[in-house]
Amino acid sequence: MADAGDRKELWNKRKAITTLLPYAVRLERDGMGRMLDVCLRAAVVADDLGFVWFSSKFLADIFLSKATTRATLLVSPHFHWSFLDVGLGLVRQWVATVSVTPCTEEVAQGVVATLLRVMSQPEFRPHITFDVWSWLKRRPSLPPVCAGRRCGTHSNNVKAVRRLNDPEVFKSYLVVVWSEWNSLRGSGFDEMRDAIPQDFGGSGMGHHRADLIQRLGCVLGQLDRGIDYLRQHKPGVDEDDFEDMKDQYGELRGILLEVNIKAIARTSCLTQ
Repeated sequence: MADAGDRKELWNKRKAITTLLPYAVRLERDGMGRMLDVCLRAAVVADDLGFVWFSSKFLADIFLSKATTRATLLVSPHFHWSFLDVGLGLVRQWVATVSVTPCTEEVAQGVVATLLRVMSQPEFRPHITFDVWSWLKRRPSLPPVCAGRRCGTHSNNVKAVRRLNDPEVFKSYLVVVWSEWNSLRGSGFDEMRDAIPQDFGGSGMGHHRADLIQRLGCVLGQLDRGIDYLRQHKPGVDEDDFEDMKDQYGELRGILLEVNIKAIARTSCLTQ
């Protein structure tokens, strides 16, 4: 864990980046994106302390009118959406921007990380279009410290994705949030555990189960390398989190394997 001096240094960097960001956004709009890239890299490092901007005036002035599409999509994962006075207007603008933006790996990371945060606010969910939900199917690799992934596994979020009734989207959501760096929220874990046999137990769901089993196998393989391996990427992981992750992902994989065996047995009976 970071000591008091480390945390003070990170907070100072956060304030400096916040001050530079409007200038970086304007430079990026004029074709000079290097400073924005530097700010974003620093934001990823500081994200574990909540790298956010609370000023609705700043957001309305910069991101609803002056930022490029790229700046909007790449900076938005670092907003603390629940504190935004202009949140609904910004969500609508963000959804409209996402809907007409070509996909790159960089953009997909920003969109999905933001989606995981926006969906956590009940008042915002009705404004997320299916086109935006579908970005989950791109399954971008999120950074080890990701606020969206951290808050995106609450049970209400799992339920919201399930209600789309699209197995590919739901599977992709699980692939994205099941990470070796993330201990799942208790209520979200319970919802996932209950959803597996209900949503992926059918005979036509074999390829989805295979993808999920493979993902969990990768996670458990990395967990087997020990807590020191995880701390190379996220120093704040403690022993309790580490043990929780091993238990949670092990149980989920066990449920999937059991569901898969039962589905294969049912299919065999029908073909005899």
